[in-house]
Amino acid sequence: MKTRIEEYSVGQLARLAGVSVRTLHHYDDIGLLKPAHIGANGYRLYRRDELLRLQEIMFYRDVGMSLDEVARLLDGPANAVERLILHRDRLQETSARTAGMIDTLNATIAHLKGERDMETNDLYTPFSTRQQAEYENWLVDEYGPDMAASIAVSKAAVERLPDGMAGAMQRLRDIEARLVAAYEAGSSPETEDIHPVLESHRALMADMWGRDCCADGFAGLADMYVSHPDFIARYERLSPKFSNWLPAAMKAHADRLRNKG
Repeated sequence: MKTRIEEYSVGQLARLAGVSVRTLHHYDDIGLLKPAHIGANGYRLYRRDELLRLQEIMFYRDVGMSLDEVARLLDGPANAVERLILHRDRLQETSARTAGMIDTLNATIAHLKGERDMETNDLYTPFSTRQQAEYENWLVDEYGPDMAASIAVSKAAVERLPDGMAGAMQRLRDIEARLVAAYEAGSSPETEDIHPVLESHRALMADMWGRDCCADGFAGLADMYVSHPDFIARYERLSPKFSNWLPAAMKAHADRLRNKG
């Protein structure tokens, strides 16, 4: 029994991909996306490989690459998997930077509306690549050379997460929003009500670290939050005095975990 090969006419592919027939004709004319073959009726016919190539073209066009740049990339030495992994990683980095920018925008809007104070140093960029490198150097200086190996393990763990760094940062923002809500509602750092949220925080840290986040590790993270000005500034942007409440809540939760153990 022969396996049926799915083929799409230029009109069918145009509707499927949400592009115009004229665009597909143009891609054929310039050699960017040739059909699998031409049917007896003269119609261009496309198969799975061409559909995947068109998807890749659309990925690159969506970030502003010219057709010439796309053609050079597709005809370069890297295979499709290598190209797509690189593109995914770049998008994740962009997404993380965008998320940081949104945090800063929200803080600035709240500041301009008179709802929250904002330090002068916080007016500018969220963490840049250079700042991240400086932060990693600070961790190594603060906690010793073994921290460099832990950072490498953590980076690899984040890359293995389904949505990478962008997904981890979204989870963190959701968790922080719930904790800020509890804090602003007057909850004590020791209350049992925030146990599920702090457990979510601890689980996220374990996913990002690539190892268990035990009670001591969670308490150590709380210490780090109060020892670096960037963390203090970040949590003060979320809510005044939250930078004190959050580490206290984390340490209280760590104590609960130790007592249960």
